[in-house]
Amino acid sequence: MANILNYTGESLKEKKIRLKNGKIIDVYIPSPELIKAVHLAFQVNRPLLIMGEPGCGKTRLAEAVAYELHGEKMYDHFFTWNIKSTTKSQDGVYQVDTLQRMYDANIKDDKVNDISKYIRYGKLADAFMKEANGDKSNILLIDEIDKADIDFPNDLLLELDEKEFEVKETGETIEATSNLLIFITSNEEKELPPAFLRRCLFHFVDFPDEEQLEDIVLARCEALKKYPHFKKALEAFEAIRNNIDKNDKRPSTSELIDWFQMIEYYNSIRSNKNLTKQEKDLIEELEKFEEIDNKGMIPYSQILLKTAESRNKYQQNEQSEK
Repeated sequence: MANILNYTGESLKEKKIRLKNGKIIDVYIPSPELIKAVHLAFQVNRPLLIMGEPGCGKTRLAEAVAYELHGEKMYDHFFTWNIKSTTKSQDGVYQVDTLQRMYDANIKDDKVNDISKYIRYGKLADAFMKEANGDKSNILLIDEIDKADIDFPNDLLLELDEKEFEVKETGETIEATSNLLIFITSNEEKELPPAFLRRCLFHFVDFPDEEQLEDIVLARCEALKKYPHFKKALEAFEAIRNNIDKNDKRPSTSELIDWFQMIEYYNSIRSNKNLTKQEKDLIEELEKFEEIDNKGMIPYSQILLKTAESRNKYQQNEQSEK
């Protein structure tokens, strides 16, 4: 049994963090169920497969855990393998640089006889071989696994199960040097094979309730705590989301944050004297939304509505409200 993982989910709840290298780790507020899923995955030494609609924060969980465990050293112990449609399982393990070897052979370089000089390790191997930060686990994120070919997940079964792989060209076996917590995200674009699912713990990230949404927005847009129309804006967002068919692109927490950041910005500059025409127009859009009798129109709808179908439906609803 693995040691208890000390992840509380508290470290990024109140403000974003700027690391010494300049990178910014944004606010992240996990649900209690998500925190529990992280602990269970660590305890049973299994990857945590996270599903949910795009923009719900699946990818950022791994970053948040890495920051809470490692702080300023997080990027020394946090590895991201971004999956594409052309990605093969071998890409994450190792490749032999045959082109460099051919070049060295042509110039009669002595090292050409040592194939180990041409092994190029991938992100999965990097995570395996990295020494731990004391008793704190390394973190590997395999992001959007459903983008790859259907055989891709099954090709990783041994590596995920045994936390090791063999370099066939040298006969060397590479084992994970320390505790390793693996996060795998999926947008459910493809079904994942049963043999792969058996080796993972699973958590679906539900869309936040009203109280959670309020916490998420105010953690990023503190000025809106004094905005008198905040509740109205939150209700308008939820109405937009609820009126869009599940098969269409509903606005996620990512769009929610973008939208409220625009509200925060244009609310903050409305008293400025030297505004451009475009800024005045966008502030006017916000002011129309704030009118007491306005029910159908919302400002900056382009941020929330991403398809022609949802846009048309919104415009029809807006006309009916008038």
